[in-house]
Amino acid sequence: MLGGQRVSGFVITFNEEDNIAACLQTMKWVDELVVVDSFSTDATVEIARRYTDRIIQRPFSAYTDQTRFAFEQTTGDWVLWLDADERLTPEALAEVQQRFSAPDGPGADGFAFPRRTYFVNRWIRHGGWYPQHKVRLFRREGATIGGNPAHPTAEVPGTIANLRGDILHYSYPGGLVEMAQRSARFADLMAHELHEKGRRFSLLNLLFKPSFELVKKYLLQLGLLDGMPGLLIAVGSAYYRFVREAKLYELQNSE
Repeated sequence: MLGGQRVSGFVITFNEEDNIAACLQTMKWVDELVVVDSFSTDATVEIARRYTDRIIQRPFSAYTDQTRFAFEQTTGDWVLWLDADERLTPEALAEVQQRFSAPDGPGADGFAFPRRTYFVNRWIRHGGWYPQHKVRLFRREGATIGGNPAHPTAEVPGTIANLRGDILHYSYPGGLVEMAQRSARFADLMAHELHEKGRRFSLLNLLFKPSFELVKKYLLQLGLLDGMPGLLIAVGSAYYRFVREAKLYELQNSE
């Protein structure tokens, strides 16, 4: 509990045997822990059972839909949401506990944590990847999960407070190749959503958006200070923009 209020935590998973134990270990203090699994074929579910008996298996449709479903299974006054490749640091938890133990309560309806990502053997500090605050602890009443199909977000009525304690993000263990594959998958999802909303292909966007993204990430957002990983991130972001715009062309011309 936090300040006498019941806390639920949730995670969605698919073949996360290398991550799930470390993730759930940082959530074991919650009163209710929900894992929604998309029929993993590895040891994910077996490992998760060491931490909770609230494991629900459900076919995967989209990241936002699966995240929304998992959130709807929780029953606590407050909800903590982590991805399987994320960890709540002891510093972040201590900061949360301090907020809730204050005489006037937490002072906000949701809390956003800075997320620090580990990529190509170093912690990334620039290029728009840090602090990149994410709302991951919030009052359940009135909250919903929104966002686009690839990137769910917590939508919380009321005030959001930014915290100092980090969430650690161990994404892209396969490095640049995995980043490119995931970028292409997310770009495909976003292109379909934009197409359904009536967005039309633009040659100018295809030519200039990837270039601008590269300049923004590497120069304007100081990705160059992260060395070669900073350049890889900038190139990967430009690739995502290129694939998204090119996919729009493909969808438009397949009608």
